[in-house]
Amino acid sequence: MKVTACLLTLLLFCSSQGRAQAPVNVMVYPGTELLQVIHLLSDTAQLAKSTYNADVLRYFHAHKRHPAVLKARALKYISCDFPVRLSWAFYNFPAVKLATMKPEHMDGYEKAFDLGQMQAYFQECVNFYNDTHFWAFYQAQTPHYARWVVSFERGLYQDGMLATIDKFYRLKRDKPIVFTLGALNCGSYVMSDLRGMNPNLPNQTTIMVAYSQVVSGKDSLSKTPAFYAPARTSQITWHELGHAYISPVFRQYQQEVQALEYIMQQDSAIRSKAVMRGGWTNYLNENTTQAVTSLLRIRTGKATREVELEKSPDEFYLLSAEMLGIIERQYYGQTKYRDFKQFFPVLLAELKKSHPKR
Repeated sequence: MKVTACLLTLLLFCSSQGRAQAPVNVMVYPGTELLQVIHLLSDTAQLAKSTYNADVLRYFHAHKRHPAVLKARALKYISCDFPVRLSWAFYNFPAVKLATMKPEHMDGYEKAFDLGQMQAYFQECVNFYNDTHFWAFYQAQTPHYARWVVSFERGLYQDGMLATIDKFYRLKRDKPIVFTLGALNCGSYVMSDLRGMNPNLPNQTTIMVAYSQVVSGKDSLSKTPAFYAPARTSQITWHELGHAYISPVFRQYQQEVQALEYIMQQDSAIRSKAVMRGGWTNYLNENTTQAVTSLLRIRTGKATREVELEKSPDEFYLLSAEMLGIIERQYYGQTKYRDFKQFFPVLLAELKKSHPKR
């Protein structure tokens, strides 16, 4: 990853896990902050609230009529996680560059927006970066960013969240993981690939941890952002990180997964949720990682079984409770299977058995 020595050593907000696994980094990414600052100034995006908002407005208030801000106001696509999902298109800080984005490897998001329009908007964001001396703001915030990272890493390393999920799957992650922390973000997400967003950088899985999903109680302009909240970050960390372990497994067993698509076809509730996630394979992937996440949260005391498995009126993970039961009975804490990949065909067979074709 081409990040300047200044970014790595002066800021001291990126840390790596030194082990045989692909590295896990935690950082506050300048490209993400650039977009979110512009979105805050535009008054069109839903954003989390904290004392950081006041810092942003204090520094950038004179630029609310900048062309980038005006473009943001006219943009159809701004939401909790979009287009901030694409923020790694900005790179080479502090001499920022913008990659030419490609529609491939966009996790399906290329179908939801006009790539040319987004490229033009991002170019205006580069102009905003230069016109407002954004890097000076970013450097001034470095002590705050470092505290965010330390607070998140406390859960990840000292509390053993990363070790717990490593021990569960017993699999190698196929590419580096980068957790990006966002005090303005109102939605967490994972982008499994960088190749479409920025082919100039080595590939990685990017996980956004949104402050609004970590804060205790309601977010407020009077609260200082912090990212240590195991009961909340365990859901984000284990669910989103789970995709990095199971996506290669899903690719290996693609035919077997597709053979179970009839489960979706004969259940209208499952079908409606699967359509929201892009089809059966993605939906089963989501249910698998959520089943594991819920199991780990229950077994490590992050949540009670009753609370964790309580279904909401608009429950998305309609298969996860059933899958949790299968995994808990036949895999968790056992040595019969070398790793989750070896167990996965058993999980699929159990689903087939409990959902016979009609």
